[in-house]
Amino acid sequence: PLVMQTFAVGMDHPRGGFLLSGMCIIVAQIFMVGSAKVCGDYSGRWGRKKLFLIGMFSVPLRCLILYSLVGLKDSIEAAGNDVPLALEIIILSTQILDGVGAGVFGTMYILVTSDIAAGTGRFSLTLGVTSAAMSIGGTVSGYLGQALAQDLGYQTAFMMLCILSLVPALAYTFLMPETCVMENEVKNVEVSNMESIAQNEERQVV
Repeated sequence: PLVMQTFAVGMDHPRGGFLLSGMCIIVAQIFMVGSAKVCGDYSGRWGRKKLFLIGMFSVPLRCLILYSLVGLKDSIEAAGNDVPLALEIIILSTQILDGVGAGVFGTMYILVTSDIAAGTGRFSLTLGVTSAAMSIGGTVSGYLGQALAQDLGYQTAFMMLCILSLVPALAYTFLMPETCVMENEVKNVEVSNMESIAQNEERQVV
C-alpha cells in the first residue's frame, strides 16, 4: 500500500497514479505465482531454509531500495522538477521483490509447518497458529507503516520497516535449522536399505 500511495501523492494526473497503482498489484501477483511454483518444485532439493531466507531477506532489501528511491523522488519534487517516468518505473519494479516474498512465504510456511508437525498429529493446530501469527504480523505491519508514513514521511517509514523486517530474517538464519530431509538423502537411505536387504538375502541363500 505504501508504494501505491507514493505514486498517488504528488502526481499531476490522477489517472497516472491509478494506472501505476494497478500495475503494482499485477506485477506482484505475476512474480508471486512464479516464486510459489519454484518453491513447490525445488524445496525438496534445495531445502526449505534457503528458499525461505530468500523470501525473508527480500523484504528488507525492498524497503532499503524504496528508501533510496523515495528519497530521490522527494528531492526532485522539492527542487520543483517533474519526476522522470524512468524513476516511477524503477519504483514499480520493486514490486518484483514483493511478489517473490509473498510467493515464498505463502508456500514455504506451510511446508515448514508440515515438517515440524510431521508425526505429531497436530498439523492443523500448528498451521492455525502459524497462520494466525502471519495475519497478526501483516496487520501490525500495515498499521505501523501507515502511521510512520503519516507522522514521519514515506522515506522514514521504509527505513523503519527495513530494520524491523531484518529481525525475523536474522533470527531464522541463526536459530532455525533445516526442517526438510533432502531428496538426495532419501535416495541414499533407500539405496543403503536395498543393499542391506540384498546382503541379507545372499546370506540366507548361503
